[in-house]
Amino acid sequence: RDFILYCRLRVLYLIKSVRKQIEYNECIRIRKEIQEDVEIGKILTRIEKYQAAVDFNRRNYEKVLLNITRYPQLKCLSHDVPYTYARSLFVAFQASLQNSDAGNDPPHHYLEEAE
Repeated sequence: RDFILYCRLRVLYLIKSVRKQIEYNECIRIRKEIQEDVEIGKILTRIEKYQAAVDFNRRNYEKVLLNITRYPQLKCLSHDVPYTYARSLFVAFQASLQNSDAGNDPPHHYLEEAE
């Protein structure tokens, strides 16, 4: 299962690389990038790369906030991106709770940030 997810991740990064070489309308390019980034964030969470997922989803969320005023067409993404970001925070918190038996304190700030 992880192998398939890693392959999917590599394909998404390849698509992102190729897209930079193709001329697109800027709004369409940003929308496609954000949609791909949502998928990448979900994959990072599923392969248990929690900190990478949180950081990646945070950056994607900030990208939406930056561009939504310039391109109102991106409002359709304003539900999926925050959900993916909050979900990665919550899953990372749950995983840290399971590991807290080993003496690690769970990152409670993840829950506050997810709200």
